[in-house]
Amino acid sequence: MATRHRPVGTDAAAPGGRRRRSRGRLPVLFALLLLPVPAAAETGIAGARQELAYTVYFGPLPALDVTTTVETGPGHYRVEAMVAPKPWIAWALPWQARSEASGRIGNDGTIYPEDYLATAQWGIHIRRTALTYTAGGLHVTLEPPGDNEEREPVPAALMADSLDPVSAVLALLTETANGRGCPPRLPVFDGRRRFDLLTETQADAVIPPSRYSVYAGPVTVCRLHFRSLAGGWRDGERARFWQTEQPGAERPPFDLELARLHDDAPPMPVSVTGNSILGWVTVSLSSYRFVPGPVPGP
Repeated sequence: MATRHRPVGTDAAAPGGRRRRSRGRLPVLFALLLLPVPAAAETGIAGARQELAYTVYFGPLPALDVTTTVETGPGHYRVEAMVAPKPWIAWALPWQARSEASGRIGNDGTIYPEDYLATAQWGIHIRRTALTYTAGGLHVTLEPPGDNEEREPVPAALMADSLDPVSAVLALLTETANGRGCPPRLPVFDGRRRFDLLTETQADAVIPPSRYSVYAGPVTVCRLHFRSLAGGWRDGERARFWQTEQPGAERPPFDLELARLHDDAPPMPVSVTGNSILGWVTVSLSSYRFVPGPVPGP
């Protein structure tokens, strides 16, 4: 049986300053700025490539670089992302990660993932996760193969109709871009953990000009809550990512801020803010490039 994937339906201090709220008379909806923006599958353009770079700050310190490429064409998508530490901290944080996802986009903008690959390296240790979505179901490949022994199992029923993490974010963008508003729930399975992304619409906001971001202007804000369902560490100490200081409580939410960076492209994240066990985290857009199609299909 083919797996069908249809998403079910604060103001943060940036480095160097605070955000200003824009309180217009328009309804406070997550799709406020995105309603007039169709998904790439419905624009009629041959395809497009968006190249985005982000800087991740822990408090005031720039710690990580993130580069992302989003390719969309008639009926398909491909996304690649890489994360690496800044040179000044690389000696203490010998870690880097890469993820890529591809799949189909239905005529109504529904995301159908086909392949997902995530690779993380800490020193000489490498961990890979591959998800393949076929008519026979979801196939999971983990390297090293015994990586899940220290985790609670994920029931097969919870894997059904889930999205990989990259496709889940793209599904959020296409749902809002097609006028369906902020999807209240996105079921996500990353090969080890099954969790829901629950979203809340926040008031519209304006990002002021700053040296930390190449974007300044209005944004749509979606607050993301993580709800862990299965696949957590059996060791409670290692499961702290999903918790606050109170045992058993869910982790603090993140605010995702979206803006349209090009007239012929779906909206993209321009900022992410939130708290973590490492302190306050801010992700700011540091560069952007739009390349019109055609983008070849798979």
